[in-house]
Amino acid sequence: MSAATAPDASVRAAQSDAAVAERRKAIRALLARPLLGQREAPETYAAIARHRRELTRWFAEHTGWHLSVDVSGGHARLHKTDARADDTRPAMAGRQARPFDRRRYTLLCLTLAALEERGGQTTLRHVAQDVAAHSREQEGLAAFDAARMTERRALVDALKVLTNLGVLSVRDGDSDRYATSGSADALYDIDDRGIAQLIAAPSSPSLVDSPHELPVEAYPDSEEGQRLAARHRVMRRLLDEPVCYYDDLADREREWLTHSLAHVRGVLEDVGFVVERRAEGLMAVDPDREVTDETFPDGGSTVKHAALLLAEQLAEAARTEDGAPVASSMVADAEVEAIVARLVDAYGERCGWSAAYRDQSGGAAALTADALALLRRFGLVAPVDGGWQPRPAIARFVPAAPTGTPAMSHRPASADHRHPRNRAGSPPAPSLFDDGAST
Repeated sequence: MSAATAPDASVRAAQSDAAVAERRKAIRALLARPLLGQREAPETYAAIARHRRELTRWFAEHTGWHLSVDVSGGHARLHKTDARADDTRPAMAGRQARPFDRRRYTLLCLTLAALEERGGQTTLRHVAQDVAAHSREQEGLAAFDAARMTERRALVDALKVLTNLGVLSVRDGDSDRYATSGSADALYDIDDRGIAQLIAAPSSPSLVDSPHELPVEAYPDSEEGQRLAARHRVMRRLLDEPVCYYDDLADREREWLTHSLAHVRGVLEDVGFVVERRAEGLMAVDPDREVTDETFPDGGSTVKHAALLLAEQLAEAARTEDGAPVASSMVADAEVEAIVARLVDAYGERCGWSAAYRDQSGGAAALTADALALLRRFGLVAPVDGGWQPRPAIARFVPAAPTGTPAMSHRPASADHRHPRNRAGSPPAPSLFDDGAST
């Protein structure tokens, strides 16, 4: 071996390691922000553009998601499809905003139609005029009325979502003042190429007869096609949901996961996740808390504090007196609200909870609904007839849980520590009811 050979090999190895790390970072960035523009993250976008062939292959193989990189337009778009219909994560205009309702979604669609006709710039008032015109043209749709504050607020929320996505940018003005008084205006720059990338659906809108057909995916009607569909749906759950319970999987999906645990763990660990395996399912943990849109427990919000305390109470309700889990337990709606009412009395004033939730005329009921919605988003409770069923992962929040139990997050779970491996063929995984101890 010549003296020059070893350094050359060392350089090639370093370059290869750097490329792997760059691809891992790019995958994580796209999972966190499926529509990513060069303007918002120039270095990350450059890495995506450099590795777009490998990234496209990775997402197509493991999830069935299509990655589109518009190099000239400066956009990378991961066209994701959910593993299942999920109504727990509606659009939000901001972290503290209320979730989108049907009217806001309607105005969002009308706003996109209006922006498509406006070119490079427009004003909020022009958008409102166009939305009003489009709404009057649609049969069965209530016309947009800019004279009503509730309507203006809903329109501004739709514009804020598009701003957060990076396809609109505020050049000047104040949309919040328009929402409250109707006397202000705002000037927007429009990224029309970014808007063209927003729709993520397996079927083209122009080729279907109803919105219900948009998420329909075509797989070969064969053994291999069924196996491929099962693999994609399982990997989507692990990448996109806090917990993947075996009971929530179809038979074919559960069969594929049971026989592919080592493969699944390897794929997820290669991109920086830690896989926690339990008797009831799996959880993908992100120690760096980057690939997520919501974490729990964290922060000082009233809802998250109340939800944490409620989780403790519900976890205890799911156990017998000797501490054994009761997987089929149910807590009635009235009992849950009574628990939250007691929490408000005990902690509301002392911990500075929002005055709206401390209001005697309905604050506890509102806080109950919001806290349960949060716990449901994290797979900790499920609605059943007449009440709520604590799910296995809620045992992570029992009062006696050991220190170091990782926090959960929305896409996927966040944690501050790693769990040792538990490969196929090792002893049976403990239950998620086991106080959150690691496997």
